[in-house]
Amino acid sequence: MGAPIENNSTVKANYYLDRYKAAIEPYKNQCVGSYVFLWGQKQERTPTWYGVFMENGNETESVDVMHFIWKHEWPNNRTPKLLDFKLDDKTAYDNVRLKAENTYDVMLQVEDPDGDQIEYIWDVKPESTDLGDGGDFESTPESIEGLILEDGEGIKFKAPNDPGAFRLFIYANDGNGHTAHANIPFYVN
Repeated sequence: MGAPIENNSTVKANYYLDRYKAAIEPYKNQCVGSYVFLWGQKQERTPTWYGVFMENGNETESVDVMHFIWKHEWPNNRTPKLLDFKLDDKTAYDNVRLKAENTYDVMLQVEDPDGDQIEYIWDVKPESTDLGDGGDFESTPESIEGLILEDGEGIKFKAPNDPGAFRLFIYANDGNGHTAHANIPFYVN
């Protein structure tokens, strides 16, 4: 299908921690410090591709990891972890192809370290075609309404009517200013 695959928020956070432990922590006697580039929150392939904060200001798990690295303790309230996400029993890496207007199961597994109640927000958008370079402005595709048939951690999802490339987004909010996110690109035949 050729759509770029975005790591979910938990994978991104794990990369921050793993890379710190591999490239900075062992060399503390030679390293003056480190920083994380705050790219901002904007559409760049997807609305969540580079940002460590959501558009509403919620923190992602990457902020938790930076807190841990810099303060040597985890924050008092942690961001939900996204453990698994599948559309029609396929991950984002499986070249998901769906038939127009058919109904499919979506499976999601989220864990909140603090046991917070999770609010799930599902969104479907056409694949972005307004692709810039080097931080150029990109417009955010409009959401397609009416495709989520059952809401919660697992849902029933109806594929769009029109053929083409789309993405299914999930946002898992803990009610304390933290959000886990992921998306799966798919193609409708």
